[in-house]
Amino acid sequence: MKTSSDKRKTAAPQLRMAPDTYYVWVAGSCDYGHEERCSGGAYIMIMNGEIIETYVAHEDHATEFRMILTVMIHAMEVIPNGSDIVFLTNVSYILQNWDKEPTGKSANADLIGNCISVRERHASVSVKIVPFHKYRQLQEANSLAHEAMIELRSKGKEPYKSV
Repeated sequence: MKTSSDKRKTAAPQLRMAPDTYYVWVAGSCDYGHEERCSGGAYIMIMNGEIIETYVAHEDHATEFRMILTVMIHAMEVIPNGSDIVFLTNVSYILQNWDKEPTGKSANADLIGNCISVRERHASVSVKIVPFHKYRQLQEANSLAHEAMIELRSKGKEPYKSV
């Protein structure tokens, strides 16, 4: 029988990361409640345990899925050719669609086509679904995406912003 004194603090989970692999935490945010539907996307790129880049993008009349695909393409374009890349997200739509040949009915067919094209530059590219509440990097990427969405709504219409 366990008592309250048996409660143990558990450390935040650590993701096993292979050396020399780019791990890119991607997230999106969308203000679906307004006509202009401001959206933001962001990533936090890590290699060998160190953050090496963060990036945010925002657009009007978009979705969080579109913004996540947008930042994924940006990451694959800035990462050196021939690299290994793992995208980490909690959005199953991305896993299910980012590398499937789009059809005439596919949402975001243009961006999915770009993902397919640019991933060919790299040794390997994959998407892994992780629980949002367990990884602060994913929460931080989501906060960056949300802030980009808010900035677009309040300050202007610049389509992209690098941090």
